[in-house]
Amino acid sequence: MFCDYYNPQQRTYCKRLRILCPEHSKDPKVADDEVCGCPLLVNVFEKSGEFCRMAKKKCLKHFCWEKLRRAEIDMERVQQWQKIVDLFEQEQTIRMNMANRGGVLGLMLHQTISHDTLFDVQPQVT
Repeated sequence: MFCDYYNPQQRTYCKRLRILCPEHSKDPKVADDEVCGCPLLVNVFEKSGEFCRMAKKKCLKHFCWEKLRRAEIDMERVQQWQKIVDLFEQEQTIRMNMANRGGVLGLMLHQTISHDTLFDVQPQVT
C-alpha cells in the first residue's frame, strides 16, 4: 500500500501511497484502443450506471481517474487500519485495568495485619 522506497543518502523510507508516488513507480502505457471507463455521475454524487466511452488518451475530463480512485480506496484502508489499532490499544488498557482491580483473590493472597489485636495485648506488671 505504501511505497517504502529506501533512500540511502537520507537514510529514510518513502511513506507515500504507492499509487500516488511518481518518483518510485511508473504508470502503465495506455493502449490506443483503451476506453476511459470512468463511472458517470448524476447530481454530483449519484452514480448513473453509465461509463465514459471516450478513448482514454483523448479524455481530458477524467484524467487519471483510476489512480485517484485507487488512492481513495487505499486511504480508506489506512483509516480502517488506524481504527483497528486504536481499538486494540483500548482493549489492552481495559484488560490491564481489569487485571489490576482489587478482588477477593488479591486480598486473600496478600498478607494483612489486624491492628486491633496489637492494642489488645496489655503488658504484664509484676
